[in-house]
Amino acid sequence: MIQSLNSTLLSLSLFLILWSFTGCSRPVEVERSTYPLPEDVDITEATPGKYGDVFVLALPQEPNSFNFLIPTNDGYTSYILGGLFNGLVDYDPIKESHVPALARSWEVSEDKCAYTFHLRRGVKWSDGEPFTADDVIFTFDAIFDPRYGNRYAQQYTIAGEPIKYEKLDDYTVRFTTADIYAPFINDIGWAKILPRHKLQIAFEDGSLQKQWSTQTAIDHPEEIVGTGMFRIFSYRPGERLILSPNPHYWRADQIGQRLPYVDFLIYKFVTDINTQNVLFATGQIDATAVSATDMIWVKRGAQKYDFTVHERGPESGIGFIWFNQNPGQNDNGIPYVAPYKLAWFQNKLFRQAIAYGFDREGIIQAVYFGRAEPLHSIISPANRKWHNNETPRYPYDPKKARALLKKAGFTYRSDGRLEDVSGNLVEFELLASEGRQKTTASATTFVENMKALGIAVKLVHIDFGTLVEKIDSTYRYEAAMMGFSGGGDPSGGKAIYRSDGHLHIWHPKQKMPATPWEARIDEIMDAQERTLDEAERIALINEMQVIFAEQLPLILQVTATTYSGIKNKWQNVKIAPMGSILWNLDELWSEEG
Repeated sequence: MIQSLNSTLLSLSLFLILWSFTGCSRPVEVERSTYPLPEDVDITEATPGKYGDVFVLALPQEPNSFNFLIPTNDGYTSYILGGLFNGLVDYDPIKESHVPALARSWEVSEDKCAYTFHLRRGVKWSDGEPFTADDVIFTFDAIFDPRYGNRYAQQYTIAGEPIKYEKLDDYTVRFTTADIYAPFINDIGWAKILPRHKLQIAFEDGSLQKQWSTQTAIDHPEEIVGTGMFRIFSYRPGERLILSPNPHYWRADQIGQRLPYVDFLIYKFVTDINTQNVLFATGQIDATAVSATDMIWVKRGAQKYDFTVHERGPESGIGFIWFNQNPGQNDNGIPYVAPYKLAWFQNKLFRQAIAYGFDREGIIQAVYFGRAEPLHSIISPANRKWHNNETPRYPYDPKKARALLKKAGFTYRSDGRLEDVSGNLVEFELLASEGRQKTTASATTFVENMKALGIAVKLVHIDFGTLVEKIDSTYRYEAAMMGFSGGGDPSGGKAIYRSDGHLHIWHPKQKMPATPWEARIDEIMDAQERTLDEAERIALINEMQVIFAEQLPLILQVTATTYSGIKNKWQNVKIAPMGSILWNLDELWSEEG
């Protein structure tokens, strides 16, 4: 009885939220589409459900833009855009294979360098305009236009040449690569296809990257047009983003009901991760990733609020600390990093000593209550196919750390402080994103561990946007702590691994590899792309992981056991080995709808 009352009150509160957003005199009701399904509609294999109910999620960050061409390191923006736009190809984490999306099928040429995609006929954009090959060509014109710098242009440059693309007819496009590129099908799906009819003028006048800002979502959400399962209903910065079903979505269930089933998807913006977990544990949001540190107390509300927390194995992302090794200068000729500190940071023995002096095992027990393990490779063990479990390891060993520091030319003063060969005290500033308990706990442990080695570390918490700006453009910092999401084909990490990658954060966008080991990584990434022999690719990626573990441009932290929670009322939930528990959100439905 109490549980039913709680559910009723929550549903009422959600209707009031929608009511307040629109200023209507009555709560909003969703009118389901009567538009005919596309000729090439995709029919889901999931059990048919029924329409209704509201799905509520919490995110710690708001979107930076609704334009996927905007350069950003923000995974949360990408996550939101995934519900609004589609690529040609998608990835099914249950089948662990690529599946058709806006392309219903494709063929690969005999020489493995040409890919012909057959687009779904009858698909329409969320404003009702038809989707055709012209939209695909327009999207790749934008990606490769030098006026609109973005990460995809580099990703789609194969053997030094941009991929070629051509329209064969209104529903057929062909891509040609300069050489064999093993992960092509994986990579091509990352490009979210853009509507030519909405953005052509902006493309021509040079304002494309100014389109579809967050202000657009506030003032004119209908202007943001996609092929995804949702469209923007309303956006209130600092509070919430509400999405409603796309009336022209191209997927349906086995009885002809157009997906998705939910009436609204609401993102609440909650900067504090602990608050996010509280919201889930008290029934106020429908699903969340539950950290290992919070799992026990969150589960206490499982019976009262009728949810389940699923254990999902190691996290797919990686967390790390790194030193700024960028030798450049700003416009005023001032070095990004003081030269004597740069010499420390570029010394492999120094980095290895830091790794031995970092008590990750202590963090596992104190912060994660044993639900984690030290991370030894730049590819998480969650990525079972590509993870190398035989990389060099750095167990906590302060004695060995001190020995390596001495070998590198550092000495200890009588007061226990470490100094370099010129008598400079070893001290640096560590930047970390504010508002995250695990980050703070790990960073604080690191500071104390370094103090024990005679190294003074000043911990500075800043907001995530400022952190990204420092590591992406100004380069004015000494050390930082952050993480990258991971999973899937290693080609997705090209921007990190390659010396010229914009996410090669310790020294990004190198014109030529700065070190022999970085040159070897570039060779490996090129070689693994040119072979279709999977065993050969795996061997090369294994070598890459060994090099990263030896050179340690990133001082790896721990990989926690991951948990995902979701309310039991939701049907068609399929727990995948990696990625979001909501990977098939368009198929989820509730008996309470």
